[in-house]
Amino acid sequence: MIREVKYPKWLANVVVVQKNNGIWRVCVDYTDLNKACPKDPFPLPHIDAMVDATVGHEMLTFMDASAGFQQIQMEPCDQEHTSFMTPTCIYCYTATPFGLRNAGATY
Repeated sequence: MIREVKYPKWLANVVVVQKNNGIWRVCVDYTDLNKACPKDPFPLPHIDAMVDATVGHEMLTFMDASAGFQQIQMEPCDQEHTSFMTPTCIYCYTATPFGLRNAGATY
């Protein structure tokens, strides 16, 4: 899901945030990267319209929603844009991470 990067062109900050239930979580702050990316102009379809569209088909498959965005592999040329630094190394995501502007529309 992540790989090491030697010389990234883009580096996001790692932040610790408190969730609504009081648990602390480590996240990568993609605020600046999201500002630099154009917004996907296509809205997500309504789930009822998607289910209705399956009528008459023999087979229906679903993505594993519990695994989330991590099922969607990123283009190799875009992976280094998700770089973040840890105390030991710099890494980037090879699959779509949570927090990217168009991740929801892609998912």
